[in-house]
Parts: sequence; structure tokens; C-alpha cells
Amino acid sequence: MAKKMRAPVLLNHNMLVKEVMQTDLITAKFDTSLVDTIAILKEKGISGLVVLDNIGEFVGVVSALDIFKAVNEGDRVENLVVDDVMTPFTITIFHDASIADAALTMMENNIHRLVVTESPTSKKPVGIVTSTDLINNLI
Repeated sequence: MAKKMRAPVLLNHNMLVKEVMQTDLITAKFDTSLVDTIAILKEKGISGLVVLDNIGEFVGVVSALDIFKAVNEGDRVENLVVDDVMTPFTITIFHDASIADAALTMMENNIHRLVVTESPTSKKPVGIVTSTDLINNLI
């Protein structure tokens, strides 16, 4: 039987995602060229972007790993847009969730970032919380 995961005990279980999330979201539209996307990643020193549709709703995440996979498969970045390589609508978390819940969600899904929404049914991102944000709030 697989061992059930639990949130790290060193996290403040009363702290909420909205207290640690980054609200200055760096985004790309789904039809942004991959060349422009790579330029944004390099300029901002980040490894991933939240992807939005034409009405500003969350449709996925594009990461450096997604780009590496596309290039490894022989695709030329000059011919691609974000929609060609992104991970579509990934897991989100509600801004009033605890950071312990965020850590558990990341561990269970083997991911390092969660798009934060104002409500469980919303597709409008209000922030992002990363594993680094959680590490910075240990103890």
C-alpha cells in the first residue's frame, strides 16, 4: 500500500496562499511566438509563464522544460507558438487555501508551481505560488 502524503510539518499551516503568492504575474497569450516567449523567460530570469486566452482566462503553463521537449523532438522554435508546447490547464489553487495544502498539492502532482485563483471555479489568475515561495516560508 502506498504511503499517504502529508504536508511538511515545518510549514505554518495557518498561513494562506494569498499571503505568500506572487501577484505580479508574468503571462503570455496562447498565440505568442515561442521566440518571444523565450525572450521573456530570459529577460525575467524565470522558468515558466502562465498562459492566457483572449479573454484573460488561464489555459495552461509554458515552461523551459516544455520548450526543451519541443526542440528535442525536432521542432524549430521559430515555427512554434505557446499553444504548441504548453501544458494545458494545469492544477490551480484557491487563494484562501493554506500553504500546507499548496505544498501537498505540489508533492502529489510532482509540480513546482500553482496558478492561484480567487475562487475554486474561476479561471482568472490572481497570482502564482511556487515551491520556492513555500520554502521561503518554512518554520
